[in-house]
Amino acid sequence: MVFYSDETIQELKQQANIADIIQQFVPLKRSGAGRFVGRCPFHNDHSPSMNVNPQMGIYKCFACGAGGDVFKFIMEHEKLDFKAAVEWVANATNFVLPVLGKPESPEVTEERTLVRELNDLAADWFVEQLPKSEKALGYIASRHLTEDTRHFFKVGYAPDGREGFLSYAAKHGFSPRQLVEAGLAIERENGGIADKFRDRLMFAIENLSGKVVAFGGRILDKEKKAPKYLNSPDTALYKKGEILYGLSKSKSEIPKAGSVILVEGYFDLISLYQAGVKNVVAVSGTALTEKHAEILSRYTKSAYLVFDGDEAGRKATNRTIEIVLPQGIIPKIVALSRPNGEKIDPDNFVNEHGASAADDFRSELSHAEDWFDYLARITPTETVEDRAAFVTHIKSILIHIRDRELQNQYLRLVAERFGSEANFAGIQPEKEKRKFYDDGNSLPAEIPAEEQVPWQAIPKMELRFVSLIIASPSLWEPASVFFDLDFASSGVSLFASELLDELLGTALAEYTENKEINLMRLHDALSPLPAQILESFGEETWEPAAAQKEFLESLAELEIRTAERFRDSLKSRPMTAELVQLRLALHAFASKTIRARVRESEDVSQDATFFKDLLDYREKLIEFSGKL
Repeated sequence: MVFYSDETIQELKQQANIADIIQQFVPLKRSGAGRFVGRCPFHNDHSPSMNVNPQMGIYKCFACGAGGDVFKFIMEHEKLDFKAAVEWVANATNFVLPVLGKPESPEVTEERTLVRELNDLAADWFVEQLPKSEKALGYIASRHLTEDTRHFFKVGYAPDGREGFLSYAAKHGFSPRQLVEAGLAIERENGGIADKFRDRLMFAIENLSGKVVAFGGRILDKEKKAPKYLNSPDTALYKKGEILYGLSKSKSEIPKAGSVILVEGYFDLISLYQAGVKNVVAVSGTALTEKHAEILSRYTKSAYLVFDGDEAGRKATNRTIEIVLPQGIIPKIVALSRPNGEKIDPDNFVNEHGASAADDFRSELSHAEDWFDYLARITPTETVEDRAAFVTHIKSILIHIRDRELQNQYLRLVAERFGSEANFAGIQPEKEKRKFYDDGNSLPAEIPAEEQVPWQAIPKMELRFVSLIIASPSLWEPASVFFDLDFASSGVSLFASELLDELLGTALAEYTENKEINLMRLHDALSPLPAQILESFGEETWEPAAAQKEFLESLAELEIRTAERFRDSLKSRPMTAELVQLRLALHAFASKTIRARVRESEDVSQDATFFKDLLDYREKLIEFSGKL
């Protein structure tokens, strides 16, 4: 039977917000950063027993045991098979599925692979070209971007020539026609093909998985008669109405901060991120779309709109308010200015405030204006006709808010301020959406008995250590260095629980392959019990310095426990002089070597040699293991 590819299924799953899908059937309430609770529709649930985690893409009822991903929910609730559930979710999220049974699928797969390879090649090439251009380096310096920042965001330079990247790509086996398909070259009027981006500062645009899917180019020569910004066209990988610049970097920071900051430009985002304000995304290259807002709603329900103070900026602010509110995101408006009252953008603000930029910017956020007050302030309401038009406009926005209680609160606010009726009489929504609600009286689904995690047998310190690594991007690289393939194949484990071995090993394999740990992909890759452990992790977050300190201290403690476990395993064996010596050596190694090393360093995170010593101790543990 012909079916959709795994790549298509995973792409749909990444785009679908499971909370929004389930909310079409069951009212959900936010519970903590990025999670939701609601009454389970699969049994007679009198209290919210179902948890929904959009970042992992799963739901779980702790009363009846029902759980799974977005497709499983639709299959169980709507009594559909898997293929029909996939098509249901695709329809609900406006995701275009390939036509089954037609020969286009291999070509589409080939095109995606081609565009992906060319984007990676171009991103690296643009980055390599930047240091070769004094003009580009000078411009970067004038914007105060550090070398680390420009490499982190893959900022590069496209030289001023018609065939610079064309020639480079040709050496790697790509034709000019393929570059056109990838949006990296254009056809000229005379029939020739030339580089699309020339003499421009280049910004790599990434999808949620951190893969480069498109580019934005800023002109450096103001005298040239060309658009200030030039962006990639839509391709097999890139749909500009679905991707927000910088979200791949900030998606883990937004839930921590409890809000997202929306800015207009590439430099606005990069400057804020470099200054330490990291819960920021940019709408560069396109106006904010409903899909953008739906994606952001997975991470937060609060947004600060920090757009330019000109007419275009005001229009963007007004339109953004109308788009994010229906998704339950409450916007506040921030207008940045100099002491003399002159309006400035976030990039200028950061550069002019220097070392205090982050604190000063957060201070500006604390004085943000409520969206309703903002619209009431900028809209004429002196006459009866003006007030009627304003109320009608506000209600046309409110009617699309899905959260009924929030909607009612705003209706009452409008009624109090403007003497209108607290209802939607005469207001028609732009489009009717199917609403589902289960009254909780449906028969319980028969849930097969599942093996449970042996929580009592898993040391809490080990659980916390694995949770720390997965939750801390700054630890992904050092953890992958320590728990590398050689160590994994040595047969030595630092964990008392094999389940944690699988969980951390799978997470680091995900990092090695994709340079990030995507919780949804990780959850899919795990067997049932490690997946349950991942689901149990709380929402604790660590600052990078605190994360590094705890990581190193915990790693040392795990090495000590492993040596002691080796030592204790010898107690059941007949004692020989050789075993006695081995037990003494293991005891000395744990207490006099590793513990002494921890004690001699007041702050292990500031000790440049501490991690190297832990790697040496790891090799010693492998040596001991061979003697057991």
